[in-house]
Amino acid sequence: MGKTALEIRDLHAWHHQTPIIQNLNLCAKQGELIALVSSCKQSQLSLLDSLLGHNPNRTGSIRIHQTEAIHLSAQHVPHLGMALSSKENGLVFGLSCEENLLLPLADHSLGGGLSLTEIYELFPTLKQHKDAPCTQLSPGEQQLLALARLLRTGVDIIVLHDLYRDFCPAIHPLAMTLLQQLKQRGYTLILNESNRPVAATVADKMYYIQNATAQLAQVHHQTPPISA
Repeated sequence: MGKTALEIRDLHAWHHQTPIIQNLNLCAKQGELIALVSSCKQSQLSLLDSLLGHNPNRTGSIRIHQTEAIHLSAQHVPHLGMALSSKENGLVFGLSCEENLLLPLADHSLGGGLSLTEIYELFPTLKQHKDAPCTQLSPGEQQLLALARLLRTGVDIIVLHDLYRDFCPAIHPLAMTLLQQLKQRGYTLILNESNRPVAATVADKMYYIQNATAQLAQVHHQTPPISA
């Protein structure tokens, strides 16, 4: 593994005096996948808000590439290199797949993002559907398109929320291969996931969150072969 990309120390967050997370400590290296698992959807969303700066009710330390971000608002966090992949926020549904990829990059673009050629190498299904309206893509393909858009910005710490929710089981091995390819390219992945068995097969480290407390849990690596 490479340098430390994300380091969280003694993170406490709350909403209306209700604890969201207590004393979270984790360290994610460059090229590492960390899974945060909770069976409660509201807890998942609240934790995301706390990590990404949408929830200011938090104490502790969140260091992104060695820069303290605990007091930064959500609009400033991507400038440090960490952002959420979301089809709800990242896509223009009236445009085609390729038109979405060619849209001007967001204000938080850092430069050094992937080219369209590199995107199509990583996401062959998007190349196959490049002229299709975004609305005709499956939910899983829309998730991939949103992730591809984010990779164009130069962000290298990517937060994925319930990535596998929109994928049919037959696509899971392809998704696992994609995650491995992103890790090999040096991306750090934070998977906020409700499916614990799936998370355990792809994560380098997994934290199970219950009653606002995170516990390090066992993982079961099933790394698929990387196709040439």
